Amino acid sequence: MRDLGWISIAALALGVVSLFVEQANVDLPWVLAATNVIDYVVLVLTLIEVGAAFARAPVKRNYVGANLPSLLFVLVFVLLFSYTKITGGIAGASGAEAAGSSGYLTVLIIRNLFLLLKVFTRLRKLSTFLTSVISRPAQTIVLSFVLVIVVGTLVLMMPFTTVDGRGLPFLAALFTATSAVCVTGLIVVDTAVVFTIGGQVVVLLLIQIGGLGIMLLSFFTIFVFRQRVSVENKLLISYMLSERNMTALGSAVRRIILITFAIELAGALVLLPLLAPSAGGPGRAVFFALFHSVSAFCNAGFALFSNSLEGFVANPAVTVVFALLIIAGGLSFAVITDSVTTLRAVLSGLRRRIHRSRTPSGAARRLSVNTRSVLIVSGILLFAGTLLIYAIEHGRSMTEIPTATQYLAAFFQAVSLRTAGFNTIDLGGLATTTYLLMMALMFVGGASGSTAGGIKVNTVAVIVGYLHSQRMGRRQPILFRHAISDSQVATAFTVLVFGVVAVGSATAILGLTEGFGLTAILFEAVSAFATVGLSTGITAGLSPAGRIVIIILMFVGRVGPLTLFSAISARPGRTTVRYATADISVG
Repeated sequence: MRDLGWISIAALALGVVSLFVEQANVDLPWVLAATNVIDYVVLVLTLIEVGAAFARAPVKRNYVGANLPSLLFVLVFVLLFSYTKITGGIAGASGAEAAGSSGYLTVLIIRNLFLLLKVFTRLRKLSTFLTSVISRPAQTIVLSFVLVIVVGTLVLMMPFTTVDGRGLPFLAALFTATSAVCVTGLIVVDTAVVFTIGGQVVVLLLIQIGGLGIMLLSFFTIFVFRQRVSVENKLLISYMLSERNMTALGSAVRRIILITFAIELAGALVLLPLLAPSAGGPGRAVFFALFHSVSAFCNAGFALFSNSLEGFVANPAVTVVFALLIIAGGLSFAVITDSVTTLRAVLSGLRRRIHRSRTPSGAARRLSVNTRSVLIVSGILLFAGTLLIYAIEHGRSMTEIPTATQYLAAFFQAVSLRTAGFNTIDLGGLATTTYLLMMALMFVGGASGSTAGGIKVNTVAVIVGYLHSQRMGRRQPILFRHAISDSQVATAFTVLVFGVVAVGSATAILGLTEGFGLTAILFEAVSAFATVGLSTGITAGLSPAGRIVIIILMFVGRVGPLTLFSAISARPGRTTVRYATADISVG
């Protein structure tokens, strides 16, 4: 980035400005003229940079050989630029008839592709920066989510993604891409109606990438092709997976990816005959099944039905399958693996007893404290949520459906509140107490290391264990007869306070920018932070400022407070200074 590095920065900034101005569909002559000027300036800056680098190279042939992909990329960039300007000029000269023709639509697609390539031409210059960032895993994770969201936004702005052939406006595309990558499910446009099959595929890919993480998918590819992994990358993987055993990283990554794909495929196969009558054709049915299986397991909440799953409220098969996928996605891979391993050990012990084997069985394997915490807290929340939703709403919003269906709907909604975002009942007319209950369940969310959001059930378990120990007068916090370290307690309360502050701040801002009631606004803020995706129906009516607030909340909720703190914090330095202890009255 030295010497002519300012050219890269200037070209990137101008390219982004040009992209947003052109997508704004403004027909003012001075705006169109300014866009043309920006495009030519970007072209000139690109050629100056390439020419200067070539002129500085001591051996021209070696320079061409070492930078051949980049030079070819620039060549494609120039050719697309020339083609779009020439063809665009011809289409513009032919009047309104050309504007409505398929040929002009092709010009629009090529022009947007050119703009996309223009931005990525500049991004390749950030490799030095990325190399320095990768040594700090938290920054790498945050940056990877940002880049995927940016790419998703640009793709969703292209004409092929929407039925009207115009693509989404910038803010709607950014909102949708963020919601998909952060596996939230809040929408400002109807996924089932606005998007073409191509646009829905883009949303599906963004959900899958967001659920697993682009870095995890990249490392899976590396391990599959048996490529060497640097120490920095191993540190990054271990940070992402909370895996201390560096030698087991490859198997851990493969296990996570394979478990994910296996569960999603199994879910799609089961959903295929169940959703086929509503899909409209065999091919569409396959896509419906796969889309909803991935969306449910990743806890994304995107549906290809305009009313989410309200049409299946009385269908126990569909409801139960979705619920199982949501629960599996919200437990975390560590809990699933530990549970399966323990179950195998128990079955193995039973087989030995049945056959009266004299082989010593060794110590019985038990679930880890983390797994027990997740399963017990999740079970309590699901059971209590089901009973309370039924108790409050059975004589209100669910009064017209049979009692058995009411219990089923209450159970599914309690499951979906664990950050999935699907709904089988209308959320627009519930009691205020029900909204408060739902917000509490959403705020807690699923398990750490899962596709779910919220402050996590693990955090709740640690806080409850600490408070119980304080009540019992224990000097050391205990959970399942195991000590909880002071750092874990501090982390749990940090996450809790961060969540309260984030939701409270967003609610205060939305209260100034939006005209909706406090309950609806608070519900929206909690849903965004916990990456749930449920709404009382106000999402599409949010102002641009309100949408930006929700976008930030979704991103913060998906990345997580600990990762954000680590990404923005300074590198710890060694110090021998010890400060005096303060005497502060607390409580």
